[in-house]
Amino acid sequence: MKAYEYIKGLSPMKKTVLFLLLSIVAGLLYYVFIKVTGFAFPCMMYELTGLKCPTCGITHMFLHMAQLDFKAAFEDNQFVFLTWPLSGLEILYVFYKSVKGEKIPKWNYIFIYILVGIAIIFCIIRNVDIIYNS
Repeated sequence: MKAYEYIKGLSPMKKTVLFLLLSIVAGLLYYVFIKVTGFAFPCMMYELTGLKCPTCGITHMFLHMAQLDFKAAFEDNQFVFLTWPLSGLEILYVFYKSVKGEKIPKWNYIFIYILVGIAIIFCIIRNVDIIYNS
């Protein structure tokens, strides 16, 4: 049996768990890659403009979390530090609903819009010093 056929036959819940496990494995592989090579993918917004995007610092944040240094993780990116558990659950929920072929409830869209709005505000606030001190 081919992998695609096997995955196609799984229930929506098992597909969601598989998605979660593959995401965790990908994150762990990236962690090992960074530790071995010292190279992490740079933020293109920061590289091109010198401004920090809402997710700048997320790699350092997760590296600090892996070392259980939550204070440093919070300082790396306060927004993602506070929202990643809910955001992760939201991604899993939307993935599950999509695999199941069900419509995503309106409250999910409202939650996502609110999260994006807060991210934009956070992005502006974290760049005020950079803009005015250049």
